[in-house]
Amino acid sequence: MTTVEKKDWHHKGSSSCTPFRTCCLSWWCPCIVYGRTRYRIENNDDMKGYSCCNHSCAGFCGLICLGISFVMLMMNRGDMRAKYHLKGNRCTDCLCACCCTPCDVAQQDKESAYREEQNKPVLAQPGKDSMIDFAPQ
Repeated sequence: MTTVEKKDWHHKGSSSCTPFRTCCLSWWCPCIVYGRTRYRIENNDDMKGYSCCNHSCAGFCGLICLGISFVMLMMNRGDMRAKYHLKGNRCTDCLCACCCTPCDVAQQDKESAYREEQNKPVLAQPGKDSMIDFAPQ
């Protein structure tokens, strides 16, 4: 059994003020940012068919009304750690989700966008660093 080395989070929770739009949405409508993040993770960054009012957004909004929205954030953070091989544990997931929900929502959104962009295959351009020469003979 091989162990995968855990990576640091690329985006820190303390840098949640950029971009400004994500910061504002994280503070005033965190359910929308959570729903976008969850959709991105579940669909490997394929945002076709994305709607800001999706099932994840609705669930998060419902739990906000009950005062326990941190549960979904905590579980999503664990899913992200597993998918992207990030450092952390359940305790840090809980602390991040409970202590500053808007910062955690923004961090997860930016981190998922960054990791999904890193996971996209790089397409080689014909004639440049490729093994096949498409030049006419």
